[in-house]
Amino acid sequence: MLRQICICLDIECRTHSIAILIKTIKNILAEITQKKQMPVLIIDEAQLMRIEVFAQIHTIGQFEMDSKPVLPIILSGQNNLIDKLLYPLSRPIATRIVGRSHFEGMKLQDTAQYLKWHLEIAGIKEHLFTEESVLAIHQSSGGLPRKINNLARCSLIASAKEKSHSVSAEHVRIASTEII
Repeated sequence: MLRQICICLDIECRTHSIAILIKTIKNILAEITQKKQMPVLIIDEAQLMRIEVFAQIHTIGQFEMDSKPVLPIILSGQNNLIDKLLYPLSRPIATRIVGRSHFEGMKLQDTAQYLKWHLEIAGIKEHLFTEESVLAIHQSSGGLPRKINNLARCSLIASAKEKSHSVSAEHVRIASTEII
């Protein structure tokens, strides 16, 4: 992760030493801050990070100038990110979290509109998903857009394999077994 941060900051780094990488990042952050710029570290899919990386991120997040943090950090991830933040090695960064937000899944009606909108974008005016299939997609996905997308795509494929003109709940069931 530290090497990736260096690359994003246009720092050439040939070392694998964590201490040297952290020192290098700290120096660059000081330079950036002196230019009155505010760097922000955004880590998407943070739930995929190894536990020991949370400690490294915490170390970087502790850099301060004039008693102000130099590098705000935004961790974005799926629900198991919360679990990872409960590990002893990641507790230090967890204690520095100022705000949390949890994305709730869409309601059934929103899922239906979401599917309809995607079909419209694709230039399809017909309702390819039956009410039962929308309900099945909604229940299986928990209303989460990425899961809705995957289930809908695989359901459309299952429907096409049978040369069906609409997606049924059975197609969704077939798709969900293929995805898992």
